[in-house]
Amino acid sequence: MAKTADTKRDWDWESDGKLDGMYVETREVVIRNGPSAGRQKLLFDFHVGNDDEAVSVWETAVIRSKFAKELNARQKPDFEAGEKITIEPLDWKEGTNGRYRDFDVTFEHAAPKRTAADLLSSEASDEVDEADFGLSRPADDGDIPF
Repeated sequence: MAKTADTKRDWDWESDGKLDGMYVETREVVIRNGPSAGRQKLLFDFHVGNDDEAVSVWETAVIRSKFAKELNARQKPDFEAGEKITIEPLDWKEGTNGRYRDFDVTFEHAAPKRTAADLLSSEASDEVDEADFGLSRPADDGDIPF
């Protein structure tokens, strides 16, 4: 297994499977070797197991998106230190940019699910424009008698 620091090992989805970890931090690293050398990538650090092993999870587009969406829903800049986060690898999928692995991610302190009222209030204003529904009002004729 590759090491991201002297005391951390990289989580391997094939051999380690699902991660049940206690969140430590998110950090940015520069890749040193290979075709992505010189590029920056995020690592998510966790403590796992009874022996509190320190492990790192490399970002994927799916994991990054799910973490960002959760923080956005919480309206917070970071996860709680020690928060339990579970990342379960799912099937491989074919996307427009190639093959990728999907992940199911659950958060101990997940943001509350948005209600229908929340969803409706964020999408619509208090006043409904009748023209949007093909309705029309008679024109204001002022003082013109009929």
